[in-house]
Amino acid sequence: MPRLFAIALLSLLVFSLLACSAQPASPSIATEPASADAALPLPTFTPAPSPIPGGLYVDAGQSLGQVSPVFFGTNWGPWLGVPPTMLEVIPSLGINIVRFPGGRWGDENTPTATQIDMLMAFCEQWGAEPFINVRLVASTPAAAAEMVRYVNIEKNYKVRYWGIGNEPDLFPTQVGMRLPNYTPEQFAQDWRLFAQAMKAADPSIQLVGPEVSQFIANPTEEYGQKYSDWLVAFLKTNADLVDIVSVHRYPFPQSMTAGAPLKEHLRANSAEWDVLIPRLRSIVREQTGKDLPVAVTEFNSSWVENAGGEGTIDSHFHGIWFADVVGRMINQDTFMLQQFAVTGRYGMMSRSELHSTGLAFQMFTRHFGTERIYASSDQQYVSVYAAKRPDGALTIMVINLNSEPKSVNLQIENFNGGQAEVWKLDLQHRAEQVTAQQLTPINTLSLSPESVTLFILPGR
Repeated sequence: MPRLFAIALLSLLVFSLLACSAQPASPSIATEPASADAALPLPTFTPAPSPIPGGLYVDAGQSLGQVSPVFFGTNWGPWLGVPPTMLEVIPSLGINIVRFPGGRWGDENTPTATQIDMLMAFCEQWGAEPFINVRLVASTPAAAAEMVRYVNIEKNYKVRYWGIGNEPDLFPTQVGMRLPNYTPEQFAQDWRLFAQAMKAADPSIQLVGPEVSQFIANPTEEYGQKYSDWLVAFLKTNADLVDIVSVHRYPFPQSMTAGAPLKEHLRANSAEWDVLIPRLRSIVREQTGKDLPVAVTEFNSSWVENAGGEGTIDSHFHGIWFADVVGRMINQDTFMLQQFAVTGRYGMMSRSELHSTGLAFQMFTRHFGTERIYASSDQQYVSVYAAKRPDGALTIMVINLNSEPKSVNLQIENFNGGQAEVWKLDLQHRAEQVTAQQLTPINTLSLSPESVTLFILPGR
């Protein structure tokens, strides 16, 4: 049968089975005590330097290096149905890499050969690279090595990126794990045995870890320090084997009794992502003596399902917050940033259309560019990010997190002005092209509320 039809049939079968399942799918983070996040300090706003007051600055002559070719990622697994109506839409997202099987499912189940084949079929259709997490709990190094052998030697799928276990810091408390005395040191040793066996099966693979459930840039004794403890124990034992250091981050809810985030919560959270990656790099350097690539292999605003609110995962404002986080992570040269998850109740889409988050993702992957360019803002809740595309075009993305219009200056150096193609994601536009705008070295921009505006200046 045609490949697309086969994929659609498999997806429909999985989606139907999931609809009948009595166990809801969810990330494996909902085991924190009620007061866990209450002590989390939000970072204060520090204006970036700008040569002109009240404005944004882009220096097209100052390259910051390339965007990682596997930066734009997501999570998918057999427990996440793909609506058949969206099968032809997902490729338009421009996903670089898919982490599989996503969430705790992989430590409760061993993927079958059919599920691996389905992953590879989806990745081929979506134009994405696969990244597989092998099971650690109730498994063995030999079983993990056999998975690598089957996937890369027998099937010749050539999967480069592999993880071992998911969120080990939750193993002592996670329902069904039965590991009440599991320690960071035990995990570090277990991971090492699995890694050695997997590398023996295929020395070319790249190992990603430790995949802790959270990472806090400024931990306190009351909250966040335990995540750093798991990370440090892992790095001390496995600095010679890990290729990419990975963590997860879900900033909300900030207690077990808190509701879904509001716009004000997301707006205040944005700045956190500027300090998260530098802190992670600092720990990696301290413990390994090396500068290893770093990744956030699960991220979203919330670790609990939510919908229908002003800041919930399906809301318009969530997409604006998401775009700002993506821009900050690009600036920090993050190797992978993998949204959780492409479909389902944490997803970038409904059963019939992309949410605002999916549209924001699409604006980056379709238009933004591959070479990072210096850009700065001295405006609170207004951000600017810039890149160059292979065709020489300069792209400037301006994000207004405010709920009111803003007028800001924009200075562009080392690039000729011209007629800029303009794309908008706001309350009136769904990542649509609008009227072109002439840009010069000094400009005044009128930004609509809660918006992403992308300017594309043709190359010289």
